[in-house]
This record gives sequence, structure tokens and C-alpha cells, in this order.
Amino acid sequence: MTREHCTLDLGNSALKLRRWELEGARRPRLASARTLEPATASFATELGAWLAQGRAGEAALSSVAAAEVEQRVIAACRDAGLEVRATLAPGVENCTRTPHTVGRDRLFAARGAWELVGASCVVIDAGTAVTVDALEAAAQPRFLGGAIAPGPALMSRALHQFTARLPLVEVDATAPALGVDTVSALQAGVLHGFRGAVLELARRMSSELGGAVPIVVSGGAAALLLEPHLLEGDVQHEPELVHLGLLAALLDAGAAPRRHGWQR
Repeated sequence: MTREHCTLDLGNSALKLRRWELEGARRPRLASARTLEPATASFATELGAWLAQGRAGEAALSSVAAAEVEQRVIAACRDAGLEVRATLAPGVENCTRTPHTVGRDRLFAARGAWELVGASCVVIDAGTAVTVDALEAAAQPRFLGGAIAPGPALMSRALHQFTARLPLVEVDATAPALGVDTVSALQAGVLHGFRGAVLELARRMSSELGGAVPIVVSGGAAALLLEPHLLEGDVQHEPELVHLGLLAALLDAGAAPRRHGWQR
């Protein structure tokens, strides 16, 4: 029988749910996906309904939310009959100076990247914030750290919120660099400023890793970075990067981490 597992990625405002089917050694198949907001009154009901649609036996959680929100999600899962592992080891060695401060989503994204490329790489997760992280190949891959910068939507909101007369603009993936009015100038700054920051961080990080290394891109704003010839070299786009890292860690639970090798 095909085995199913759930992965849960809890951010500051939303819970991303994934159900996976595992068949032998092949890449897991995404069977179902849902995003819920834990703050809504209907959250527990909607979560229970989604869980009832499958037959997941185990679940893993990555959370960067406040502790009370995380506990609410865990309790709602338990009430719906699903036990959630919230303290799984990601399976990468955290080599940062203050490992306890590193968001677990960054570590699971790095583990997901290791599953895909199995080599030293740069991991880009572009969302509300964008993280550009370095993973070094070893018997147990080593998370070296990275950089955190504002994502494009956050840049736009900050320009509006902390100035007197600049409007809030939508991120425009087609905006030219030369803005001909205030709105288009803001759109140019947001889009190309975001791209420029990520490109420079990726370039410098690759150099610090010893040269050209694969780049793995994920996150809601990833499409802004996937324009042809923008990022150079071996670039892979994996929308489910954090979830694949969570799933690998869940399968390792109670044993030494091993690379499952789920290539695209």
C-alpha cells in the first residue's frame, strides 16, 4: 500500500499543508496541498476536513510562528487525530555562531536542497523576506549561514509606510529599470533592487563556497528570479523545498540522516 505523510510549514500568518505519497525510492508524489490561516475561527474545522481526506500516518512541522500559534496548530492536529513531530532534527549540521536563532524553515530548505543536488549549493527562499544561504557538502551537510533581506512585497510596503507621499505599489515582474513617474520608479526599484540584491548575494556566496555551485530557488517570489540568464549556472526551481526537507527529516526520525536523492 502507498504510504502517506504530512508536512506542515507554519509561517507568521499561514499554515501550508502538504500530503505526500511514498512509493519505493522514487521522488514523493504531492497528493494534496492546502494553505490555512490559524487565526481564523474556522481553522480547526478546515484543518480537520483536509486531514480527513487522506490517510496520513505521520506528520512533521516547521514553525517560525509565535509559540502560542504553534501550540494551537499542534493541538488542532491532535484533535483531528494527527500526531505532529515539531522538534525533528533537520539532518544538516548547523554551523552558525548562534544556531538557536536560525529559523527552522531555513534549515529544512537546506535539507531539501541537499536532497535535490547532493552537493554544496546556494539556497534561495524568496518570500516576505528572502534568505540566501550556503550549504556545504559533507558526510552530514553543513549549513554555514547566509543572508536575510526584505522580499519585494515587503520592500514596497516599507517604502509606503515610512515615507509621507510614496504610494503602495504592486510588484510588477515586467517593470523596466527606467521609471517615468513615481509609481513606475517605485516598481523599478522594488523589482530590480530585489533582483540585484539576490544576484549579488548568490554570486558572493558561491565564491565563498569555492566557485560556481548549484543554486536552488524556492518561495512565493521565486518567479521574479527565474527569468532566463538572470541567475547563472545550474539553477533549480523547487516550490516545495521546505516540505521536501521536512519529509526527509521525518523519514530519518530515530535514525542517522541519509540522503534520499529525490531529483526532479
